[in-house]
Amino acid sequence: MITESSYAYMLHNVPGFGNKTLFKLLEEFGSCKTIYEADEDSLKKLLNVKQFKSFVASKRKWNLESEFEYLYHRGIDFYPYSLDSYPRRLRDIPDPPFALYCIGSLPDENLPSVSIIGARNSSEYGKYAAKLFGEKLSSMGIQIISGMARGVDGISQQAAVYAGGRSIAVLGSGVDVCYPEENSALYNQLITSGGILSEYLPGTKPKPQYFPPRNRIISGLSDAVLVIEAREKSGTLITVDMALEQGREVFALPGRICDSLSYGCNSLIKQGANIASCPEDIVDYLRINLGKKISEKSDMGSKSAGTILDYSAFGISKSQQCIFELLDFYPQTTTAIFDKLITKGIEMSVAEVMNSLVELCIKGIAAQNGTGFYKRG
Repeated sequence: MITESSYAYMLHNVPGFGNKTLFKLLEEFGSCKTIYEADEDSLKKLLNVKQFKSFVASKRKWNLESEFEYLYHRGIDFYPYSLDSYPRRLRDIPDPPFALYCIGSLPDENLPSVSIIGARNSSEYGKYAAKLFGEKLSSMGIQIISGMARGVDGISQQAAVYAGGRSIAVLGSGVDVCYPEENSALYNQLITSGGILSEYLPGTKPKPQYFPPRNRIISGLSDAVLVIEAREKSGTLITVDMALEQGREVFALPGRICDSLSYGCNSLIKQGANIASCPEDIVDYLRINLGKKISEKSDMGSKSAGTILDYSAFGISKSQQCIFELLDFYPQTTTAIFDKLITKGIEMSVAEVMNSLVELCIKGIAAQNGTGFYKRG
């Protein structure tokens, strides 16, 4: 059966038709079916010669019914702007995508959404924060929107899935192209625990120029944007600019002034972004400022489940536990750790401290950077 979606899918595949051209046609004719059936003289007034020839050629060889059925049989859903099923949040942004491809499901319109974005090469502190916010927010029924990139994006979305929540990934490639490949397990999990979205045609390989435009969709689908670690000049800040243009509230994770990965976040806070000191900061904004209903199934205590280590599972001794609790996400020398033990009145020889640190590293919950040891996120 030929539907409005069939016509929209054909138009979206016409070479030379970009977002602006498609919306210009849609505004003029009112529906994709009407565009398809429009007379040549009307189309020539809106299209350049190359675009018109491309449209005529595509129309001649395109089978409306079979092409759309093939898309459907591949498990890919298609949501054009001209249908009511198109995401409501995206309708109000300055440059909405003409259509979205989806594997899985779209964000639930009735649930609050927060996008979590940040550095690809995140620090242990950033990894910890991405897990904490992803886990806690999703456990309260808040959808996590991100780009499934390595680092903060993927970590926060993985935490959301582990917490039993919903997460949506917006890709800078076709929905059927997993990028980066290292997140293939997460990609498959998101299909059943949320969805994979893209405005690009299926089969489209990732290219650098595709990522900035997709960022407007990440922020557009969200009620608020959280930035976890960003350098002073970072692609993450492009998403922030788009979020502000869309009227979305921006939160930033504060960091040490001497840490280059925190320059971007600290600068955002200086410019007026909200400080995200804990998940409650974002929850309060959603509840109080936007009137969103938040689930109470998480106690939102000061300690996340992600911060409590099951020592028995790692076979950690009492002395190793004492040392682990003194570690930070930033490297500390053995001398600094030894001094902390003395301050706490814990008697332990330098050899015992060194042996315990080595054991913690072997168990994978601590790591060494030069002469310093730190807690792994």
